[in-house]
Amino acid sequence: MSIQLLDCTLRDGGYVNDWRFGKKVIPSILEKLEKAHIDIIECGFLTSQARDDDQSLFNRLSEIENILPPRRESLYVAMIAIGEKEMPPAELPPYDGKSIGGIRLTFHKGEVEQAIRWAGLLMEKGYRVFMQPVGTVFYTDIELLRLVEKMNALKPYAFYIVDTLGSMYRNEVSHRFYLIDENMAPDIHLGFHGHNNLQLAFSNAQVLGKIQTKRTLILDSSVYGMGRGAGNLPTELITQYINKNIDSRYDVTMVMDIYDEYIAPIRREAEWGYTIPYHIAASHVCHPNYAAYLLNKRTLTMRDIETIIQSIPPESKVLFDKKRIERLYTQFQSRKIDDSRAVADITQTVRDRKILLLAPGKSLLSKYDAIMDFVGRESPYVISINFVDPAYRMQACFVSNHKRMDSIEREIPSLRGIKVILTSNLPEGGRDWLYVDYARCTNDDELVSDNAGLMLLKLLERCGVRQVFLAGFDGFHHRHNGNYYSRELNFKGSQEDVYEKQAHIRRQLQKQSETMQLTFLTPSVYERDDTPEKPGLPAAEEKGGEEPVPLYPV
Repeated sequence: MSIQLLDCTLRDGGYVNDWRFGKKVIPSILEKLEKAHIDIIECGFLTSQARDDDQSLFNRLSEIENILPPRRESLYVAMIAIGEKEMPPAELPPYDGKSIGGIRLTFHKGEVEQAIRWAGLLMEKGYRVFMQPVGTVFYTDIELLRLVEKMNALKPYAFYIVDTLGSMYRNEVSHRFYLIDENMAPDIHLGFHGHNNLQLAFSNAQVLGKIQTKRTLILDSSVYGMGRGAGNLPTELITQYINKNIDSRYDVTMVMDIYDEYIAPIRREAEWGYTIPYHIAASHVCHPNYAAYLLNKRTLTMRDIETIIQSIPPESKVLFDKKRIERLYTQFQSRKIDDSRAVADITQTVRDRKILLLAPGKSLLSKYDAIMDFVGRESPYVISINFVDPAYRMQACFVSNHKRMDSIEREIPSLRGIKVILTSNLPEGGRDWLYVDYARCTNDDELVSDNAGLMLLKLLERCGVRQVFLAGFDGFHHRHNGNYYSRELNFKGSQEDVYEKQAHIRRQLQKQSETMQLTFLTPSVYERDDTPEKPGLPAAEEKGGEEPVPLYPV
C-alpha cells in the first residue's frame, strides 16, 4: 500500500485558537511542513466568513497563493465545510497551478447530494476533490455501500473514513476499510481522519497501514495532535512511525520545530487532548462538544457527566445541539423541593446581621489581615462559597457544586458549629444540613446561571438581606494558577471563555445591586468603575495587595 500523510494543523487545529495563528506564522508553518516532506498540506478553510489575514480562513484562492512556499512538491489543499463555513464552488476560479490543487469537501448525511453536485463542479474546474462524510460510524453498511456507488460514479481524488466522534475501535475501522476497499474503484484514494477521544487515533492509523491493498491510503494528522476537544493523530508520531516501519522519507525534526516555535505557546494558553469527559462522549458515540459543554460548567463529577450524556437521544448524538444539552443539564440539576423551612432557618440566623461572603479568590491570602480586621470590628455573619477553611472564622458554608462537595464533605466533620447550606441538585446526606431549591437560586443568564456566588446572593435576597460584603470575588484568570487562593481549587480555562464569563457575572452583579447593596472588601474585576470607596477596609489597606485581573486583556 502507498501511504500519504495529510497535515491539517492550520485547519483542524484552528478550532483551538479561532484559526488565529498569525499572518507571519501561517506561511512559516507551511514552509516547514513542505521541508518535512509531508505529502498533502491543508492550509485552512475556504469560507465567506474569513475576517483577517491573521487567521487560516480564506475568502479567495489568491490569499492562499500569497502564503505558499515558492518551491513546492507537496499537494496543497483547503477545506469547504457544507453547512458550516461554506464557500460555493461557483466563487472559485479554475485551477491554474498557482494556488491550492485540491479541495476537501466535508458533508453530513443529509447533504450527500449537494456534496456530489459541488464536487462535480470543483472537478470540472480542475481541482482534486476529497470527499469526507462526517461521522462515518453513523452509516450502516448498506448506506455506506450506496455512498461508495455514488463515489464510483463521481470518481473523486479521495474518499474518507471520518471518525468524527473518536469512537471507533480497530475492528470498526478495519471493517469499514475492507467494505469500502472491496467495492470502490481502485484509483480512488481512501483516507482516514481519526480523533483521539479514546486514545486510538495512532493505533487505528497503524492498523490501516498494515492492511494489504494496492489502494493509496491517506492519513490525516496535526502537529502535537492540535484540534478541537481530544485532538487528532499527532504528525510527529505518525511520521516517525512510517520512517521506522515503512519508508524513511519524512523530516521529523521540521515537525518538532513547528511545535517548538508555534504550537507550544498556544498549548500554554489553550487545552486539547484526551480527557475523561471526551472518553465518555466517545464511549456513548456522542459529539465531543456535549462533553466540552458539561466540563466547562465545572459543577459536575465524571459520573454526573456520563449520566447526562447517556440521556441524549440517538437522533441528537452526531450533531451538537446546544439547546438540548442546556435543557438536559438544567433538568439534571433541578430537583424541585420545598425549601421553606430551610429559608426560614437562614432568615432567622442572618436577621439584623452584617453578611460577609467569602469566595475563594487569591485575594483571601493577600488581604487576609484586612479581612480578619473587618471580621473583628464588625462581627459579620461569614458564609464561605464552595470551600471551608477555619482560618476565616466562617459560620456557614454554601455549596452548589457537586465536585466541590466531595472534598467539603470530608472536611465538615472536623469543623464544629458550621451551618451547611446546599442546593437541591446535590445528593442528600444524613446530616442536619439545610437544602434550598436549586432552580430558585439560578438566574436567567445561561452562561452563569448557576454561578455559586450569584446563587447565594439570590438566596440571601429571598431571606430579606439587603446589604452584603464580598471578599475573594477576584474574577477568573485564564492561567489556571491565577484563580484561587488554594491550589486544590484551580482549573484551566481559555482566555476567551474566562473574559466572557466575567462579563456575564459582572452584569448579573450589577443587576443584583439594584435590590441589594454590595460592597467589595478586596479587589475585584466585577466592581463598577463608579463604585464609591469601600467602607469596610482602612484606606491604607485599600492600595496594597495584588492588582485585580482586568476584565478584558490589555
